[in-house]
Amino acid sequence: MEENAATGGRAPMGGPALGPLTDPANTRSDVAAILLAHSHAADRDLFAACRSLTEEQLDRAFAMGPGSIRATLAHNIGAMQVWADAYAGRPRRGWLPDEGPRSLAELERLAEEAHEEWAAIAAAHPLDTVLERQRDGKTQRFTRAHIIAHVTTHSVHHRAQMINMLRQLGLSPLPTGSAMSWVTSSLDLAH
Repeated sequence: MEENAATGGRAPMGGPALGPLTDPANTRSDVAAILLAHSHAADRDLFAACRSLTEEQLDRAFAMGPGSIRATLAHNIGAMQVWADAYAGRPRRGWLPDEGPRSLAELERLAEEAHEEWAAIAAAHPLDTVLERQRDGKTQRFTRAHIIAHVTTHSVHHRAQMINMLRQLGLSPLPTGSAMSWVTSSLDLAH
């Protein structure tokens, strides 16, 4: 992963790094902070719902996504990890799903670590920096903001699959995964 030398590593308009995600002002109007904070909260809700499942239910095969709740959790966390490496300009770590099955508790710990890592690296780097990577013999260019958009929407897609899996397992109530539900139930916008 390389920063674009033509603009000194920054997009022509320049721009600040993302502020701390724990600052309530950032989840009021900073779209990147909102996406990352919502993703963290939605994952916590999903793991809370999954704690009532048996090992067999976690591994039940479904004809969607990576195929089971456990496999989809590992896929989502793995994507967060490797895209964090890209965002921070580090060498890519191994792919989590290739490392074998993990317990739900271990996956939850890894998810928390990934979200904490994202909060730290998002605050440390300008969002508008153009990065490059090679994939399938082609050069891809994108900004750090694009990576945040990809990682968070990728997670939404797979969380929706897991909520559908939970529905098919008969779990109730289901986590919503909705950003607006999170905003209206978790953020105090009266001040």
